Amino acid sequence: MAEAVVTYILGKLAIYLLEKARELREVRGQIEQMQKDLRLIQAFLKNADSKRNRDNLVKEWVNQVRDMAHKIEDVIDIYLVEIEEKRTKTFRSSTVADKFLKVGGELKEIMKNLNVICQRRINLGITDLGAGSEENDQPAFRPAKPSDVDDSQVVGLEDDKCMIMNQLYDRDISRSTVLSILGTGGLGKTTLAQKIYKSAELEGQFDCLTWLSISQKFNLNNLLRDILYSIEPQMKDKSPPVSDEVILEKLKSSLGCKRYLIVLDDVWTIELWERMKLALPDVNKASRVIITTRSLDVAKAADCNTKPYKLHYLSDAEGLALLFRNTFQEDVQPENYPHLLEVAKRLTKKCGGLPLALVVLGSILRTRDRTYYAWSKVEDTMDWHDKDGEKCMKILALSYKDLPHYLKPCFLYFASFPANHKILGKHVTRMWLAEGFVPNDGAGTMEDRADEFLEELVHRCLIEVTKKSWNGYCKYCSMHGLLRDLAIHVAKEENFFTVFSNAQGVNQLAARKPRRAALQFCTLTKDGVYSKNTRTLLCFDSNDSGFKLLDYSGFRLLRVLTLEKVDMSKLEQRQWPNNLVHLRYLGLRKCTIPQEIFKKIFFYNLETLDLKDSELLPKQVTKNWSDIIIPTLRHVYGSIYIRRCLPLKWDHHTNLQTVKDVVLQREVAKLGCCINLRTLGISYQFGLTNEMALKEWANLKGVLSKTKQLVYLGITTTGLLPFGGTIDLPCHEKIQKLHLDGIWVRNICVLSVEMFPTNLTKLTLQLSGLEEDVMPILERLQSLRILHLDSDSYVGTEMICSTGGFPNLEKLKLVMLPNLCHWDIKERAMPILTHIVINDCNELHTLPKLQNVRTLQELLVIWPSRELHESMQEKDLHKIEHIPSVRIRYLIQVTEKYWNGDCKYYKMHDLLRDLAIHEAKDKNFFTLFSNS
Repeated sequence: MAEAVVTYILGKLAIYLLEKARELREVRGQIEQMQKDLRLIQAFLKNADSKRNRDNLVKEWVNQVRDMAHKIEDVIDIYLVEIEEKRTKTFRSSTVADKFLKVGGELKEIMKNLNVICQRRINLGITDLGAGSEENDQPAFRPAKPSDVDDSQVVGLEDDKCMIMNQLYDRDISRSTVLSILGTGGLGKTTLAQKIYKSAELEGQFDCLTWLSISQKFNLNNLLRDILYSIEPQMKDKSPPVSDEVILEKLKSSLGCKRYLIVLDDVWTIELWERMKLALPDVNKASRVIITTRSLDVAKAADCNTKPYKLHYLSDAEGLALLFRNTFQEDVQPENYPHLLEVAKRLTKKCGGLPLALVVLGSILRTRDRTYYAWSKVEDTMDWHDKDGEKCMKILALSYKDLPHYLKPCFLYFASFPANHKILGKHVTRMWLAEGFVPNDGAGTMEDRADEFLEELVHRCLIEVTKKSWNGYCKYCSMHGLLRDLAIHVAKEENFFTVFSNAQGVNQLAARKPRRAALQFCTLTKDGVYSKNTRTLLCFDSNDSGFKLLDYSGFRLLRVLTLEKVDMSKLEQRQWPNNLVHLRYLGLRKCTIPQEIFKKIFFYNLETLDLKDSELLPKQVTKNWSDIIIPTLRHVYGSIYIRRCLPLKWDHHTNLQTVKDVVLQREVAKLGCCINLRTLGISYQFGLTNEMALKEWANLKGVLSKTKQLVYLGITTTGLLPFGGTIDLPCHEKIQKLHLDGIWVRNICVLSVEMFPTNLTKLTLQLSGLEEDVMPILERLQSLRILHLDSDSYVGTEMICSTGGFPNLEKLKLVMLPNLCHWDIKERAMPILTHIVINDCNELHTLPKLQNVRTLQELLVIWPSRELHESMQEKDLHKIEHIPSVRIRYLIQVTEKYWNGDCKYYKMHDLLRDLAIHEAKDKNFFTLFSNS
């Protein structure tokens, strides 16, 4: 991690010298010298990090390097803040000279300390990695045989075993294939491979079987030699032994006439497989290789034609069974111990379905009395980082240690989010950019590079995607509880992130001086809390409607600030964020924000402004409102509750890539300078007559003609929408997502295939008022994967999906189509459709022929008509019996909305109301009196 810190500081120093040359001219030579010293130290940090767990002196040296890098950053950042503050006031030139002298003296002191640190490295024997080979530094690794697997102690792997065994037996595939078992550490990959390897069913299926356990640092020749000795034991005693020069050819020759099964357990790198496969011949004898790995990239590289088998976490029931089996060392039923059942369930939850954690916990409970009190004590005191849980954490920590230096801070950043928090992928990657974790050294934008970093963490099974976006990227993600515990532990140890979850800790914020602070659901009891050294402040939902006692003006060096549910109008003006020179990311979600705050913050370097679900005060537009210029701004996320234009001069923001959920009035033409826009989602009033609408549309059309990088276009209007199709989108080839919300103007919006972008992936139509069947047109869109027909987008009575239509559609959503009464799906229509949602289509009394869509995985019907509900229970049953998940939801129906989209009036379905009355009376919750 120290290597990542030094790399980050070096990057910042380079930026300082490039962009702040004028301000730093007096100390330029000192900064350049520090760069040289840090680069020298950087060359030795990887070697030092590998030794730090074995040597406390080395660990202390690494910590000193990290702290010194932080000190350099602090001195220069504080100096730049003071310079900017002076620019806003009248000051004498001698004052600036004094600042130069002060920072110069501090940097000289730092340089002395750097020299001491460099000398101490020599004394500790920390050497440059370039002087030797990693392989030579490692002792020769001897492969271990699979240990005995007690099937009575294993839960949840039988189905997994059968799936892989079927692939092993399949002689229809005569080529050699690689079957990869993928999953995070402790998930049971090795256990599953052992069950397969030792299975009696394999007897006679293969000419030879070999098992190798791989270390993170391996000696390839030793691995090849052990495979050879396993196949031909007589060669082991041969003198002289088989040399490194001929081992590959010897093994290849020995395997050339055999059907073999080789298990490579715990493969970390693509390099190992690329080198080893040269010794494994493919002579069409249906040979097989099984790989267990934590990396999706390794699995794909091993065999791109065979889908990796991804292990999943155990269910609550499976976890409970495994816990009891490992605790009692026999196959027992949890229900036989009713006095332990509740506490056992809570302990199981603590393990999050990770088999390794359940086994470790079982070994701990094995030594305790079998009483509720004894097990509750384990629950209260169990720490995965103490000696009892150390084994589990060591195995999980291997994945963290294997990360390249640039991914370590990205992984640790997830420590800041509360448990079970829905983490928005774009949310966290934008923060990485603001922090400077993502170098601008590759092809594409820095945002693309940040997305690649997130994907790499997913591929390494450290982050799990819980929901994908329309383009297949991560929309929401999560981290397993134990990996989160690991991240919190390491982040605290490295002074990277400090998590505060109670009032006592938060009130000590200034004394603890955290580099980054996450405040999770804690109530403050002390006024004016702040920390001037903190670079990141993430405040998550509090019980007192916001962290109103924090003094936001005291966080002078913030790069990232996020708040949730804070009514900032109740803060005193002295508490407002003020003059945040280094601020890159400002997230004010679900907040109430006085407009004057925007004039106090001084957005010098802001890149992301996120105001989702917030409102601005006052609600009336005032003079000089749109006068804020932020040249560095790249992403703006507005709010449906802000029914007016944001205080930005749009024609001065040429770097903008994202403008989403933003209301525009007469400023739309100014967006023409934002030629780098990739996402544009706006609310705009085009007028209530054709003439007015066309006039306003011409302004937007001029903007769209210049946005050649546009990927997503969303337009919402309460009036007419004169969308003319691709004729209005000169650069439509790149548009993949289109959202159109408004009344289509007849004779202008004529539905045809040609009006839609050729590469359109997701289409949402709302309030379009189309009368002709839309399916014959939309089903011809070859790239369409997601289709949403929302409120009154189609007002006709019939829809027909033709044979061969929608060749790539995966998800279909129909919402509030008031007149739809007949829907026909022909055979071989929508051949890969997996999800259908039908919501509030009251005239649809029977389902279409869903039996023609054999790929369906889920059908969700919300607020069905009485006839449709009865039909699904009776005559439509045969249409849905092949679908794994069929759900019916009765919900309260909105009959009228407020201007901001909130519910004004609603009603309840008669059947649901009858049910509610019955349940309320039965539970003595409510009694209804309807007669005298």
